[in-house]
Amino acid sequence: MESGGELAWFRAELLRSILKPRAFARELVREHWGLEGVIAALLAGIGFSIGLDAVVILAKGISPVGFLGRILVEGFLLGIRLDITAAVLAVILFGALRLLRRDVTIDQSFTAVAFALTPLIVTPIAAIPALLDAGLLLVSGLMLGAIVLRVLVGLGLNLRSILPLPFAAVALLVLLVSGSLVLNDQVSRLRMTAYTMAPSLAPRLTAAPAQGKRYDVEGTGSLVVPADWTFSVRGIAGEVAHFETATATLNVVRGRVEPLNTLDRFADDLARGERLGFNAGRDERTIVRIGDALAIADRADGTYERRHIALSQFAIEQGASGFALQFRFFDPPDPDAAFAQAASIAVTVSAR
Repeated sequence: MESGGELAWFRAELLRSILKPRAFARELVREHWGLEGVIAALLAGIGFSIGLDAVVILAKGISPVGFLGRILVEGFLLGIRLDITAAVLAVILFGALRLLRRDVTIDQSFTAVAFALTPLIVTPIAAIPALLDAGLLLVSGLMLGAIVLRVLVGLGLNLRSILPLPFAAVALLVLLVSGSLVLNDQVSRLRMTAYTMAPSLAPRLTAAPAQGKRYDVEGTGSLVVPADWTFSVRGIAGEVAHFETATATLNVVRGRVEPLNTLDRFADDLARGERLGFNAGRDERTIVRIGDALAIADRADGTYERRHIALSQFAIEQGASGFALQFRFFDPPDPDAAFAQAASIAVTVSAR
């Protein structure tokens, strides 16, 4: 009976933290949660992971039902990770406030963080519109954004309940910076999901289109390559076209996009072989649009076996698959000019 009463109390507090954040925050100083905060953060991580994974998969035009087992496992793992993250953030918050000579306990710090995360429990609801109709993907994205915003509001309210306003503002800033560093991969997934849902957020790739011959490339689309680039098909796994000059190469490679991965992760996977042994002194990444397609544009200047090399890659996702243009310039006298030439070819891509 007592355990049932505890469970009912916890369920009520959980709902109150989601539906009535101001009322919950006012009780933060007087109540003691302890283990309940650990469970709250765990559930938040599970809910967030399931919801975000479902939206990522739906954005590819794939049903998440076939990946339910993997989604649940990933959810549990993120739940544990979010628990650890909440504890780390609570320690950081506690330490920062001690330096500011504020009398806040570690338990209050953890509870303020953990229960601010509880709106993430309902993240799977955000996937429902896109699950019912692919045309409602943007609605799912807006719901996802609203849930994340609600977490920030709850965190602010919880901190304000235990701290004066100036210190609460400092604490919020500390937590946001620390949290974005600790959960950098999840922040990146949210960002890329937003771009996938609304590609117009990304600027168009600006470059003077290359002049030359247009090639139709298997499974990707077409592109224009200057006349001095020699075309060949080398029969290398994953490579569908190869172009080269005396000082540069261009490989067009295809790959399968993992259902739970976003475009930036896909770009990393394709670039792994190209980057092997390469030491970058300069490494840049931007998100652009090429035509109507979203692309990850990477460029790096460095060395490979003590030779000056400039690399440029444009990765484009096409549902469950995708492709990339991989440029390699040997001993370029002007890396920026080399990158500009790569962009002039990439901007001519017409993806299918």
